[in-house]
Amino acid sequence: MNGFRIARIGKIDIQLNPSVLVIVALLAWSLAESIFPELAEGYDAAEYWLAATATVIAFFAALLAHEMGHALVAQREGVGVRSITLWLFGGVAQLEAEPDTPGAAFRIAAMGPAVSIVLGVFGVAVGALLNGLLGIAVLWFGVTNLFLAFFNLLPAFPLDGGRIYQSWQWAKSGDPVAATDRAASAGLLIGAGLVALGVLQSLAGNPIGGVWMMLIGWFLRQAARQEVRGSAIRGPLSKLKVVDTMTSYPTIVDPTMTIAEFIPQMFFGGRHAAYPVGTSETEISGMVTLTGVRSVPRTELETTTVADCAIPLDRIVRSSPDEPITSLLSSLAGRDSSRALVFDGPRLVGIVAPSDLARTVSIIEVAGRSIDLTSPMSGSDTINS
Repeated sequence: MNGFRIARIGKIDIQLNPSVLVIVALLAWSLAESIFPELAEGYDAAEYWLAATATVIAFFAALLAHEMGHALVAQREGVGVRSITLWLFGGVAQLEAEPDTPGAAFRIAAMGPAVSIVLGVFGVAVGALLNGLLGIAVLWFGVTNLFLAFFNLLPAFPLDGGRIYQSWQWAKSGDPVAATDRAASAGLLIGAGLVALGVLQSLAGNPIGGVWMMLIGWFLRQAARQEVRGSAIRGPLSKLKVVDTMTSYPTIVDPTMTIAEFIPQMFFGGRHAAYPVGTSETEISGMVTLTGVRSVPRTELETTTVADCAIPLDRIVRSSPDEPITSLLSSLAGRDSSRALVFDGPRLVGIVAPSDLARTVSIIEVAGRSIDLTSPMSGSDTINS
């Protein structure tokens, strides 16, 4: 989920997806022009818009609090959190790894709805004590948070309720992959139900509500499919090490070589998009990429060296052959470079590029869950039919 950073809380980036601006405008317009005037008469347009704007801001702050609830519990359970992104359908907390136990998964999933319920009850209680437009605005805030909480508790993956259901199935069976499949299947079914409900709403004369319901149902189904695919990949991937994925002994580029010399010798010959830079396997200073070479003006190709446009070694993710590939993926997340250099002690022994990871994932998808990809082939370096 992409967005631009608006804040940082602790080590967690708070991001805003551009789609939020659309829903903020629509929601504020709906409150100011329709809902608030119907429920609280006698105010001028500026007051309705002021109340609507403040209410929408408070609502998205509540969404952030919901996601922070997930994030803080995840950190307490030892799961890192990269970012929280607010977007069209609410918020997403991006975790660095999956919880290790069903209990941890349950606590992380349950905290978000718990925060929303507390805010909802508070809003309804305070709104009931206030009069006029202010009371209506606070009451709307409370009711909407309660609706958000109970909608999220539907047992449809990847909603919070689906994750709670997944943790329950995991605790019963001991198999997190099978539990995810069951929860995702519920997500597919409930998503289809929401799409059908949206169609009925549209036919009944409520096209806006119907389209919105269909979008939510479609999103649930797509997200559930992605979770099934991700779950099927994570299991086998967790058993692999970097050595199982890396390209071994990549060509090392002399840092004094000019870009004019480098282009025909390496990009046309080797056909790779990145190369380590150094004088030997134990003297690596960085990595040169196609993106870096493209930034060099044509008039300077003869005078610019590989070292001039290489990424310094201290900005590159480094790994060892025995590191779990899932650990490397966590290290690569959010970095400027999507590649890693692999060292066995001081010696460079490999490089991991996006194409290596994509190839590994494709093989896992073809092989399925029943094939042990960690078993080495015996007898030969070739594959015989």
